[in-house]
Amino acid sequence: MISSNNPALQLKKFIIFFFAYMIFEGVLRKWILPNFQTYIYFVKDFLLIFIYFYAIKYNFLFNKTYSKLFIFFIIIISLYGLIGYQLDFQGILSYLLGLRSYWLYAPLTLIMVHVFDIDDVKKFLKINLYSIFPYFILILFQSYSSDTSIINSGFNSMVMTPDRPSGFFIHITQNSYYLAFMFACLYSKISITSNLTVKKFIYYLILIFMLLSVMILLKSRSVYILTSIIVIYSFLTILFYNKKNYFKLKKLIIIGIFTPLLFLLTKNIFKDEYNLSVSRFNTDTYYEMKVVKEYKNIKLPSIISSKDNNQQVTVIEFCNKYSSLCRIINEIYFIPIIYDSSLYGAGIGAGTSAVAAFTENIPFTLGEVENNRVIMELGYYVGSLFVLLKYFMVLFFHILFFFKNENKLLVAPMLPLMCVLIAMGPVTYSASFISFILWFYLGAFVLSLKISKSS
Repeated sequence: MISSNNPALQLKKFIIFFFAYMIFEGVLRKWILPNFQTYIYFVKDFLLIFIYFYAIKYNFLFNKTYSKLFIFFIIIISLYGLIGYQLDFQGILSYLLGLRSYWLYAPLTLIMVHVFDIDDVKKFLKINLYSIFPYFILILFQSYSSDTSIINSGFNSMVMTPDRPSGFFIHITQNSYYLAFMFACLYSKISITSNLTVKKFIYYLILIFMLLSVMILLKSRSVYILTSIIVIYSFLTILFYNKKNYFKLKKLIIIGIFTPLLFLLTKNIFKDEYNLSVSRFNTDTYYEMKVVKEYKNIKLPSIISSKDNNQQVTVIEFCNKYSSLCRIINEIYFIPIIYDSSLYGAGIGAGTSAVAAFTENIPFTLGEVENNRVIMELGYYVGSLFVLLKYFMVLFFHILFFFKNENKLLVAPMLPLMCVLIAMGPVTYSASFISFILWFYLGAFVLSLKISKSS
């Protein structure tokens, strides 16, 4: 029986348990109960429903004004997203699955703001560091095992790309964001450490070495960019906002000197994996990108010129050479997709993985190209406003960080990952751990605007 003497404490425990389950879910699906993997995938829905009802019962969801405004915004977008669906059984169920992909974790942010404090977030970061060693060992085994081995492909070969380590998860993308999440946790913990002893100094260096090793072994391109941004944000925040003392210098040495040195060490230890990662840069199918199809013959400014003859290059020539950069541009610049969308769209979540699996047909094949898919789902008017709102929120969170945040050292490593997820991450494509990271970080960021009791 669940004690109701301290419902706020119970909710904290439920959320931490749910976080652990989100990681363990992939383990269950891949290795322990593979024949029930579809059912296991939906267990988290029932866990969250229980958490949400418990929070409503004790008034931990709608108690603040901005919580009510946020819920109102979700309801308006959701009702508008119904327009694109047929009101039959398949249409209604597709609509519910679409809502699930968009908003399943959103109330977690509101609950966190009601029951957590910033010291709880600090404890959460510390707990996460204990999982780095087993995570490193698992990735190491996966990297040196064959693609067809159970540790890589799982039972029933359910992992789609077993040639690259998926860690605890089914999909590579989730594992890449999980690694970035762990980097942010580690650098947040380093940044807020007040008494950086020699023992802690060595401990942090070992953890950095393990995460950098995982980064190379994953053979992912995006994680290099995410990690670099996290390191830069952490370093600059400590440099300009940490109190000038001996421990500040130690932190700067860890992040600014030892991190690059450890990267050089790990890339030489795992030389083949690093070279494979490098070779994957600029190998995207650029000619399939919407921005290339729309503007392929447009000449770029002379500042971007060919080294051979100093002539202007076209968009297609530029993207042929720098396809990875063009992929990012294609994710952010959504104007070309407007001409393919309709006024009301295909319906909220119509292009998400759950709806595609249910209907065995999707009206467009954009998948994880988040912003383009959102516009196709919500229409060129509301969809565009929705995407622009996301971009505005990225700017707004940075303004809050610089001028209102009382815990800059804590949230600086989280901020870039959170903003990347808001601006272009596949957070509405499926109800995955990626979405959970965003909504959890949003809760932590709002809490960081308050003054810590222990700071």
